[in-house]
Amino acid sequence: MNTLHGFAALCLLSVPTWGQAQPQYTAEACCQLCPQAAQATLYEQPELKNYATLVEAQDQWLFRTQSDFRTDFGLDESGYKALKRLRDGLAQRGVELVLVLPPSRGLLHADRLTPLELANFDQAKARQNYLQTLDRVRDLRILVPDFTSLLGAPQPTGQPFYFKGDHNWTPYGAERSAQLVAQTLSGNDVLKALPHQVFASQPVGLLGRSGTLQKAAAQICGNGYAAQFVTRYQTRAQGDAKVPAKVVLIGTSASGEAFNFAGFLEQYLQTPVSNFSVPGGGYDDSLIAYLLGDDFQKRPPTVLVWETDNLDNLGKSSFYRQAMAALSDGCDNQAPLLKSLSTLHSGRNQVLFNGGGGNVYPIKGNRYQVDLKFADPAVHLMSATLTYMNGRQENISLSRSPTVNTQGRFAFELRADADWDELTFLSMDVQPPPGPTSMELSARLCAKPVISATPSLRTAQTEGH
Repeated sequence: MNTLHGFAALCLLSVPTWGQAQPQYTAEACCQLCPQAAQATLYEQPELKNYATLVEAQDQWLFRTQSDFRTDFGLDESGYKALKRLRDGLAQRGVELVLVLPPSRGLLHADRLTPLELANFDQAKARQNYLQTLDRVRDLRILVPDFTSLLGAPQPTGQPFYFKGDHNWTPYGAERSAQLVAQTLSGNDVLKALPHQVFASQPVGLLGRSGTLQKAAAQICGNGYAAQFVTRYQTRAQGDAKVPAKVVLIGTSASGEAFNFAGFLEQYLQTPVSNFSVPGGGYDDSLIAYLLGDDFQKRPPTVLVWETDNLDNLGKSSFYRQAMAALSDGCDNQAPLLKSLSTLHSGRNQVLFNGGGGNVYPIKGNRYQVDLKFADPAVHLMSATLTYMNGRQENISLSRSPTVNTQGRFAFELRADADWDELTFLSMDVQPPPGPTSMELSARLCAKPVISATPSLRTAQTEGH
């Protein structure tokens, strides 16, 4: 018997057709998850760490026990405080933030689970914590689409919200999410002020997806799964008028062209949308790169739709230190207190020093930020050591996805948590990034702008959330 892995969900055995007998076929289940997939140690490899631990449910649906069966969502108090500060900073620039946080695959597709998997997944707790997280984010005056109507609702035949073997949503999931974004903005004065244009989405064939979970399973087990095919869509503007885009989308791979989320947003918002999502860039690195670019600094949008697959990365202080510095364009809009232009060599290179010329400034962590620009725009890794007057040091390493255009620039705030905000900055040493033996680096330190608690930009909002 020959098994056709990765091509069909069934393995066929053919009986010779010569003679009087008609062709007959027998079938056996194909591509079942191997026992090794339950071994946690196999997921310690970097490329597999986000897929622990794979289980196979009904109809060859794959789930990750850590991500898809999670019951905890949201951030700690410091994370929510930092997220609010980012929202307030955007609002000061006239930007309304819409955070799209869809339910987990386990919450939306629990009907695909086996009795054993259902017994190990506390759906009620997951649902409660997920909805509480959405409410908590709304309390920060951030617009959040309400996915409650999708929880427990039957999915259309052949059009599930998520792919059976992929962490991304299907075009159907992208469309439903876009509808909920439009509902969230409905009646909002911000939406009414956007330039109006009619868009229509049409089927353009099929989208075949060999999912990320399926690829992880194939790496562990050696056998493959059949690609899943769903309807693919494309959105086009109606009419010849050129209308400027005042809505920007930043997101994960789910915001990529294949799923048409940006197009569905255009259809349901009835206004153009510029998609600055970067494949493989994530919703964090993509946002930092966008904020540092001219598209944001010179032409900030009216609405920023930020699509995320979870809030985990938004709990990292290193993200906010970069995002807030990027929001103010680093030190480009204010005079630097310290600056230098250096040629980096191997080892540590001092690029900033508080005391040159006999002047020692009271540089505290809660009031200043650093702006570094490498001569090579392809640099994606920055490693430095910050030293304070009392001798304490912070080693900081910032890396961006290889697919993100960094322009060779890294801006970040000085550390301000715990008692770091009271320390006086002394110096900064930078190690050269991998590559050429020497490279020029521009370094600046400047005061960071004050972010006030800006009122909501919207005048009509849904009460009761």
